[in-house]
Amino acid sequence: MPRHRGGRPRPAPPVALPDDDDILSEILLRLPPQPSSLPRASLVCKRWRRLVTDPHFRRRFRVRHRKPPLIGVFEDHMGHPFFRSVMDPPDLIPAERFRPPLGDGKGLNDWRIFGCRHGCLLLMNRTVKEIVLWDPLTGDRRVVAVPTELDNQDRIVWNGAVLCAAAGDPSHVHFGLSSCPFKVALVGVTSNHTQVFVCSYSSETGNWSDLASATVPFTVYCVTDPGTLVGNTLYWMPVGLGYGILEFNLDRHSLHVIEWPSSVTVSGRCTRHIMLAQNGGLGLAILSCDDLKMWERKVSSEGVAEWVLQKTHSLSKIHGMESGTEGVCVLGYAEDTNVMLLWTVFGVYMLQLDSLESRKLWETNFLCPHHPYTSIYDSVAGIQG
Repeated sequence: MPRHRGGRPRPAPPVALPDDDDILSEILLRLPPQPSSLPRASLVCKRWRRLVTDPHFRRRFRVRHRKPPLIGVFEDHMGHPFFRSVMDPPDLIPAERFRPPLGDGKGLNDWRIFGCRHGCLLLMNRTVKEIVLWDPLTGDRRVVAVPTELDNQDRIVWNGAVLCAAAGDPSHVHFGLSSCPFKVALVGVTSNHTQVFVCSYSSETGNWSDLASATVPFTVYCVTDPGTLVGNTLYWMPVGLGYGILEFNLDRHSLHVIEWPSSVTVSGRCTRHIMLAQNGGLGLAILSCDDLKMWERKVSSEGVAEWVLQKTHSLSKIHGMESGTEGVCVLGYAEDTNVMLLWTVFGVYMLQLDSLESRKLWETNFLCPHHPYTSIYDSVAGIQG
């Protein structure tokens, strides 16, 4: 090693990285999956922009970051879908970047958001009897006619769910409407308020399934909450003169009504929502003015099901929630991140159910459904710096 006159060794010259696109791509793949990562990288130089906009790189970026972050919500303002980012600059996505393609604006009051999952938004227009599948990131959309026998004088479609057809494969990475086939399930109630039904659509076949029906042991009026996906089964909570849970198995195309657990009491001031339990099974969140109770449905080897209380937490002691919280209402739930959106008199909060940490998002007196949008943002446009 070369030495200075004083006898001390000279530091070795820095080793330059090879000027190789493959090595640079491997480095760029390790950027965090935040909305600002790739847009900022694309501004460094033309070479970086060429690499991060390459379709093969974007696919690898999604494969590396399998768990998409929650980047915003779609609020359903009485037929006026509106996107609101839950991130701060530089990751904030402006509302106009994700404006649903609902034509010339006429008849907006006829549209309802039925769900948002796997990077896709599901909307329905009952007036023209059609659903729209829309990928906010790419702008891809699919319009599908709804069979008249689903929504007529005898039956009313109240809600639905959208999911990637390969949702049951844990190794699958979702790439949007253009690359992945999707399924849609619409849930409704008969006009005599005694039965519920589900019908599913497959983008692979382009066909609707036969109706799956189940009798409800109480008078049922509607199904207002979006479906919750647990494994390969969708769950809804019907609204009526009783309590129960609808269970639609996507593999067997079967619909059942799960009786409300006798150990779970709900008063008039409580709000409830289906959620994922800690082990990935079916869970229930019951919120009152004072606390949050999380239940899990466990099935024994003999097929006997029971509900077990997993956690009880005081809302005033949850990190980030303001003390004196009253009138709690669940606005939405994201299975991918196990995040619940809550409204209180102090504002809208984002509560992470695993860590029980919350963050105040904004203040509003207008309560409407919030549909969480999780996605790997691999576009290089539409970010506020």
